[in-house]
Amino acid sequence: MAKGIDSDFFNSFSYSVFKALGEKLGDESWKIVWRTGEILFNKIKDKLEFKKKEPIEIVRSIAKYLKKTGYLRDAKIVILSDEEFEYWMKEPAIEKGAFKLIEEGYPPPHISTSILFSALKTLTGSELELVGNPERKDKWIVERWKIKKLIM
Repeated sequence: MAKGIDSDFFNSFSYSVFKALGEKLGDESWKIVWRTGEILFNKIKDKLEFKKKEPIEIVRSIAKYLKKTGYLRDAKIVILSDEEFEYWMKEPAIEKGAFKLIEEGYPPPHISTSILFSALKTLTGSELELVGNPERKDKWIVERWKIKKLIM
């Protein structure tokens, strides 16, 4: 089997899949986005290294794993308060296709985001809320997140 995959090909493939889902399912395709994260988190959770099972540590571990896999070139977490942080992704493999899907009115793959949602819900009961829209800053994509609530 071939080692590695061209990021332009992967970007085009994920764009195509999620555009087809959006065309066929409309807003229902959001369910696919979130379910994809649940399935993928369950496949990779044994490969993640958690120092603590606290929300920010879980985010750091997933970002580190995604960097290791080549999904993104780099990642960093900027803590803004006890409840808010920024998730910085440098050159994620789906960037061009994701922004194009958003412009066209379709849900993007949200690969790392859907994994984060699933991991935090599963491991801590936390939920995330996106504050504003993702922004491009140089070669980084910046998302601002609020840790919304803890399910008891």
